[in-house]
Amino acid sequence: MGKLIFFFSIAVSFQVLAGGCAGPRKLPIIAQERIVERSLEWTPDWVFTPISIQEEIFRFTGEATGEADFALALRHAKAQAVKNITEGIQKMVQKEFNDGIRESGISDALLAEFLTDSLAMIMDNLNIHELEPEKVYYEKVEKTTGRVVEYFFNYYILIEIPRGDYIQARDRALLNIRDKARIENNKKVEDIANELLKKFSQ
Repeated sequence: MGKLIFFFSIAVSFQVLAGGCAGPRKLPIIAQERIVERSLEWTPDWVFTPISIQEEIFRFTGEATGEADFALALRHAKAQAVKNITEGIQKMVQKEFNDGIRESGISDALLAEFLTDSLAMIMDNLNIHELEPEKVYYEKVEKTTGRVVEYFFNYYILIEIPRGDYIQARDRALLNIRDKARIENNKKVEDIANELLKKFSQ
């Protein structure tokens, strides 16, 4: 038993010495980040909700994170907001139009084309690229990796569209499509526009 303990001790000592001779292992450098500046004391709740369709107001957020340039962060956040507006309005248009002409017997192909044309006009009527943010929130973040220190920005904007503005843009688009279809003698498209206008006016 004593010999066994003796040999075991030698083996353990050899492993320790061998590890020591190999030299210290390099630990991975872990980047550390911390917010050094922020426009508000706390991150607002709206930052976490890209699309919110409420009864009287539609809210859309845009974000740009990890941007080295402040102005670039603003542009990218606005582009993201426009994307979310388009997605949110598209879902609204599809639901309203499908509900409005559910029993009309319109072909899927004609309805898809009608929806595409309507959405494009609604976006133009809303002039979404010119909408100004209702709220803004940004963070300046310091990132340290080893001896290197870098700074970047996280930028968030909130754009609001009143439901009344959407309804006005939607109905104006339908009127334009109807009038164009009438000029082009496109009875099917004219009938769709008239039916929807009638449904929405009730």
